[in-house]
Amino acid sequence: MKVNKWTNGLAAAGVVSLASVAQAGDANETVMTAVSSTTLSGYVSTSAIWDPGSQAAGIPGVPFHLGGPAANDGFNVDVVSLSISKPLDEGEWSAGYNAQLWFGDNTLGAAPAVTDDTQIKNANVDLRIPVGNGLDVKMGIFDTIIGYEGTDYNANPNYTRNYGWFLSPVTHEGLLLSYNVSDLVQVSAGVAESNGGTLGGTVTGFAGGLAESHKTWMAAVALTAPDSLGFLAGSSLYVGVIDGSWGGTADTTHLYVGSTLATPVEGLTAGISWDYRFNNGPAAGFGGVTAGGWATALAGYLSYAVTEKIGVNYRIDWAQGTDGTIGDGVIFGNLTQDKVMSNTVTVDYKAWENVISRVEARWDHSLDGVARYGNSDRNDLSLIFNVIYQF
Repeated sequence: MKVNKWTNGLAAAGVVSLASVAQAGDANETVMTAVSSTTLSGYVSTSAIWDPGSQAAGIPGVPFHLGGPAANDGFNVDVVSLSISKPLDEGEWSAGYNAQLWFGDNTLGAAPAVTDDTQIKNANVDLRIPVGNGLDVKMGIFDTIIGYEGTDYNANPNYTRNYGWFLSPVTHEGLLLSYNVSDLVQVSAGVAESNGGTLGGTVTGFAGGLAESHKTWMAAVALTAPDSLGFLAGSSLYVGVIDGSWGGTADTTHLYVGSTLATPVEGLTAGISWDYRFNNGPAAGFGGVTAGGWATALAGYLSYAVTEKIGVNYRIDWAQGTDGTIGDGVIFGNLTQDKVMSNTVTVDYKAWENVISRVEARWDHSLDGVARYGNSDRNDLSLIFNVIYQF
């Protein structure tokens, strides 16, 4: 340990001891070693949303963005995301962690709430056990393992979410195991509390008095196409299942199949996703209001890089389910199945470094004759300008 002349002078005068200085120095070096591989990252997402249909009707439509109806027809700070993490390295006994906080009014229950505008989106410890190719263990709060689209605003091809995103869990609090069978096959399995963020809570804390042993179980497998498949090389197929309580009052099964496909056209990729959910008991909110409620959603994606700076993303989306799945079953209830579709076009222009700037137009249409977008309106148009800075 190096000791400067000023410290030597203080030691000679009896003000400090070299032993205490050495101890403090060793402690500082230990701290620096522990945080040397820690990274700080995040993003700030802002948006301007105009929903002319719901404004004209005086009734909010059914917006498929996290801000909810309150975010329509105005400017929004969607979320400020801050992550502190240390990823796993190549070591056999590697260890790391991830802590991600969300700040803002438009988080809308996407993760366990600390306050009304602060949420813990991720908080987990990551460990590797030297079994075979290495078994990765994640314990704490983590994103759900199913779904084509994620919760983070900067991780999706579009600003708004597909119908399937709203049918599935968002986060889990529990344990997740992941294993790479090979470069082409990855599997994962886990156990958690009820489907959704339940910071500090168990299923016994919900109404309905579920047994303490009632947990959420999940598993998934991911396949990657080998180079021998030509232009399809690198394409992926993902299958996942989650079974557990939904809101603490029902046993719910979620199924998901998704695929991202390379194409022979340079700059063009395609994707498809299918979500299915079945409630084995009563549930509330988006996704069924009666026992035996079910819902399914199918989405197709096309992404094309026009130039190095301009990209176009298109999504066609369809959903069907028990009455009350999409919208409020009491207001829109007609004792028939809900059925809707949407078309979304998003143009992303990379004018600034580290910035996502995009314009989006989304058209939702009611296929079941229900005027869920206000008065007698079966159509809803949303125009969105979204700017995200990533660091």
